[in-house]
Amino acid sequence: MSRFVPLLFVAAVASAAPTVTFEKDLQPFLDSHCVRCHGEKKQQGDFRLDELSREIGFKDTPLWAEVMERISSGEMPPEDVKNRPSADQSATIVEWLAARIEEGESARMARRDRVSYNRLTREEYVNTMRDLIGVHYDATDPGGLLEDPEWNGFERLGSVLTLSATHVEKYITAAETVLSEAYPETKPDYVEVSKPAIQPHQIRDHHRERLAAKGMLGKVRFEMWPGDIFRYSNAFNQRDRRVEWPGPGIYEITYQLSGLKPADGRAPRLHVYEKNLDRVLFEQDIIAPEERPTTVTFRAHFPSTRTPTIHVFNKVPGPSNSPRSGRHGNRPFVSTKEGRLPWQMKLTDEQGLPRYPFLIVDSVTIKGPIVTAEEQRRRDEYMPTETGKMEQVRTGFRALAKRAFRRPLIDGELDSYVRIVEGELAAGEGFYEAVKSGMTAILCSKSFLFIAEGDEDLDRHMLNDWEIASRLSYLFWSTMPDDELFAAAERGILRNKGELRRQVSRMLADPRAERFTKSFPAQWLHLRKVGMFPPDKKIYPEYDEHLEQSMVGETQAFFGEVLQRGLTLRAFLDSDWTMVNPRLARFYGIPDVTKDVFQRVSLKPEHHRGGLLTHASILSLTSDGTRHRPVHRGAWLSEAIFGKAPPSPPANVDPIEPNPVTAPKATLRMKLEAHKHDPSCASCHRKIDPLGLAFDNYDAIGAWRMHETVVGTGTDPLVDASGELPDGRSFQDADEFKKLLLGDLDAFNAAFIEKLAIYGMRRTLTFEDREELEAIAKAGRANNYRVRDIVAAFVQSDLFQKR
Repeated sequence: MSRFVPLLFVAAVASAAPTVTFEKDLQPFLDSHCVRCHGEKKQQGDFRLDELSREIGFKDTPLWAEVMERISSGEMPPEDVKNRPSADQSATIVEWLAARIEEGESARMARRDRVSYNRLTREEYVNTMRDLIGVHYDATDPGGLLEDPEWNGFERLGSVLTLSATHVEKYITAAETVLSEAYPETKPDYVEVSKPAIQPHQIRDHHRERLAAKGMLGKVRFEMWPGDIFRYSNAFNQRDRRVEWPGPGIYEITYQLSGLKPADGRAPRLHVYEKNLDRVLFEQDIIAPEERPTTVTFRAHFPSTRTPTIHVFNKVPGPSNSPRSGRHGNRPFVSTKEGRLPWQMKLTDEQGLPRYPFLIVDSVTIKGPIVTAEEQRRRDEYMPTETGKMEQVRTGFRALAKRAFRRPLIDGELDSYVRIVEGELAAGEGFYEAVKSGMTAILCSKSFLFIAEGDEDLDRHMLNDWEIASRLSYLFWSTMPDDELFAAAERGILRNKGELRRQVSRMLADPRAERFTKSFPAQWLHLRKVGMFPPDKKIYPEYDEHLEQSMVGETQAFFGEVLQRGLTLRAFLDSDWTMVNPRLARFYGIPDVTKDVFQRVSLKPEHHRGGLLTHASILSLTSDGTRHRPVHRGAWLSEAIFGKAPPSPPANVDPIEPNPVTAPKATLRMKLEAHKHDPSCASCHRKIDPLGLAFDNYDAIGAWRMHETVVGTGTDPLVDASGELPDGRSFQDADEFKKLLLGDLDAFNAAFIEKLAIYGMRRTLTFEDREELEAIAKAGRANNYRVRDIVAAFVQSDLFQKR
């Protein structure tokens, strides 16, 4: 990835460094310390430096990488050489070589032939197929599409998203699955069925008779303590009424239930899971009194004709339900006032207040399959209405292919697909199955699976209107253009800057823009790594899957709030608010958050939050599951926030060992001091460590602390989050450090624009892009660094219209 931040390494917190060049710096360094043993007269290890290309990163890259590694590790020059360079001199050369090698890698990845092909990501494929044909394809289910590879966090780069034989097989299967659901041999009937949580036939005779006599047989409910499971969600399984599962499609599921929350405890959490697919269908905290139950409704896709197996969990920590007291017993549950059997776990105290977070399920309703009028219209548009009418086949294929290929069709382009239908018919296949074979070929063509930019017959560097339409739609919506974008492309107005600004406003106001507010920060900030090293449950018992999801959700919701509310880049570095749900609010110590959605809350100093850098997601992804890692935190901040990745550490550096049990307790900061005494480590650590040490008040999962918990003898030491930057400026804690960052918004502005451009253009950036990037950065400054205006400036830029 090329770097356009105008400062050298951690530029946002250090003064500008002198420009390093081959002639002024590298050549004298090599002449003084290396060429004597690796030059024209002598080649130790058969390695010669003076003949290596000066086009570092583009030629002789493996050899230059070895030179960098040997200098970085301190192996070269050897220790017995009298005139060895200082650690700072070596570090400067290593950083410069690393930057040139990375620029070369970016240029190779961004190399464009006459046509650039960018394969749809898995998410984009699902969204595009749904908008094209109105079928939700579950690409992450067993047998679905392969997971997308990533490069430096980004999953959209055309040079990374290759196509293998396995991909082709899965795309064929996916297309056939989608078409089978869109055009079934027998259209499934729409069915709506409901049933109580506990049906009469599930109740023992004597209890059934007793309840019937009291008129309470229809009031039996299912109580769920923490960790409990409800296995009777399938409303199609009824004793006295046979109801067949209609088949694949979208279904709406509704539960009527109550959720009782202890005064100082967590809310019960509804967690709906489909066993056969190994997929979570829905989850949400539930708070509702048992006398006034609430309803929750959601939609889920079921891809099979097989009746699903749906399990409901109360996914919240609590006492074990393994002992006998945790069993349900055979006495039906009606209410907490009626009580439970003497040996069963008590749900409420003597005042009738809940002792644990528990759910009470009343009923379940399932209706479907659901097909909207728009979805059915699309399907009907592509499929002939009369058997054997080949002109209708061609008309339907024209409509499908134009939308699928996201461009006008070339003369004769449909002929090969029509011939497939004719060949299938000649082989004895039924008419509609033959048509689906031709449609499968369209959905497996490179024009559908790849976003193509350019022309095979000429060198064209600017996008046409159809390509701009696709770039816009996949930037903001992760799907194909809608009818309005197609119409604008048809009219040839998408090069107009005013029209582009109007489209940005329209598209960001659309609910589908939530895909951008989730996908871009996840890739930019490497949120995919949250939970990569699951925290040790003995050390961090409060960490669970719900908290992990909430951590990521905060950062995504925060980005969306900054974008949609017209806020500036400053909010990413520091803010007096954040976005939390009840689970994260409890973790942060923020009171009075009960509704299970991400909501904006004001922060007080005692919350120790504000800006992205103190989000638990960021703090935990730079940890290893047992302890925080200041060096990784510093490296992450340098790369993600300021666009400057530090060189990799030397291969032979010893890791920091845990503190011995018998030794006095020592903080990680103390142990890092040892690295500063190693000449091969000192220079880089002096620049990286302060960035991470500023956040030492946060442990491995992002919780605030004053003392660092370590093994050893004595008391846990106080955290020291102070530091000094290479330019001499000092800070005492994260708050003071963030103020320093706010003093250099231009560096962050440039890095943010580069990340946005990589995401939006689906390629790495090169030196040739620098002028356009600087123009966008200038527009950002002119608009007070408002993120929404930066995004609009990027879309209106010359860069956005280039391949």
